[in-house]
Amino acid sequence: MQEAVTRKLIDIKAPVFRALSNKARREGVSLKRYIENLLESDASAGIPDAPEGVTDPKILSLIGMAKPTVPVDNIDDDKLHYILSK
Repeated sequence: MQEAVTRKLIDIKAPVFRALSNKARREGVSLKRYIENLLESDASAGIPDAPEGVTDPKILSLIGMAKPTVPVDNIDDDKLHYILSK
């Protein structure tokens, strides 16, 4: 089953349009497909995966809120390390 698609008209400034067109040509895809791919990869970057079955928007908005500002591997507290790794 395919996901629903939302269509939107967008305005793109001429220099941006030319740059994207050139990049799409180099990739060998249409400009439309190139922009769609950019948007899809940007939208999914940095978004943590939701646990299976979680669909409540309020809960989904909280996922990733408590990300540590330091690498988890640099934390010496085992309990805290475990909590932050989830």
